[in-house]
Amino acid sequence: MKIPEDLRWKDTGRTLGAGGQAAVREVLDSTSDSEQRFAMKILSSGKPRQAYERFYREIEAIKSLNHPLIIKILDHSEPDAAFHYYVMESFEGAQPLRRIIESSANPYYGDAARSLDLVEQILEVLTACEKHSPRIVHRDLKPDNILLLQDGSIRIIDFGICQIEGGTPITMDDEGVGTANYMSPECESGAQGEPTVASDLYSVGKILWSVISGKRAFARENPVFATKSMPDIFPDSPETWHLHHIFEKTIRKSPTDRASSAGACLELLRLVRSLINNGNPPLELIWERCPLCGIGTLHDFDGSHMVFGNPMPKEIGAAQCSYCGSCFAVNFKKVRKQLADMKTLE
Repeated sequence: MKIPEDLRWKDTGRTLGAGGQAAVREVLDSTSDSEQRFAMKILSSGKPRQAYERFYREIEAIKSLNHPLIIKILDHSEPDAAFHYYVMESFEGAQPLRRIIESSANPYYGDAARSLDLVEQILEVLTACEKHSPRIVHRDLKPDNILLLQDGSIRIIDFGICQIEGGTPITMDDEGVGTANYMSPECESGAQGEPTVASDLYSVGKILWSVISGKRAFARENPVFATKSMPDIFPDSPETWHLHHIFEKTIRKSPTDRASSAGACLELLRLVRSLINNGNPPLELIWERCPLCGIGTLHDFDGSHMVFGNPMPKEIGAAQCSYCGSCFAVNFKKVRKQLADMKTLE
């Protein structure tokens, strides 16, 4: 894949990435005196027609979105060219999110607030994709396709298998759309239904779980609510348990169980952040300490019948704070059911 000499872009000899369909090379702009580096994605020759169609759909999607958190394309070939490429911006010190997750210095490990800051950026991109006309679905969100810059911002890359609303899906024979463990069930090979923003939201949930746990995502949905839940991984960090609310609206088998839109998921993320910032206890602990003063413990309220009625309504119990004296009427049956349901979602 030698770069033609008549192009302004000159190969530095450094490979930045490679896959089955394309390779990414570091290049310099020969028309400039600057030593600034860029990245050239080169489509391999001899590929099926669908690979070329995808390549130019990717260029179309990235250019039309023109979002600050999506990698920018500076130059590209035309469909009838002999050498197929596009040149994108490159950032000194930027690393794929996967490398950060798997490192011993993962800054997101166990840090719910910082992990939410990262995922918020991804959701901002998905909101732009959703508002774009026509809508665009990335379909392959994963830590490898997210660059983390030194200032903490991200760039989403590789729209190679994106779907543009109204366009014909471009899928190779017997090919799943997306990356195993991060792709939604409807994107698997042979699955029915067209990928939508809900498919990308599924991937967002898996990415959130990966960044905070420091592990690669698991294959199916149930583990995040059971053996790989936040209380299981971080039993001493209850602030992380609030992330359940996001997993509940992303990592679900059925698209109808996920958030209705990227915008709705973004609002949910900001609500969860406020729960963490305000020190609200998760449901698992809410009755161990007073939810109002945060100091006292809760115990049986002996005079509850004088306040809440005698007899107490069925399934309703009463508790009083040992410190501030606040009294609460609680439907403990509902609390127990909610806690049990949280562990069986899929």
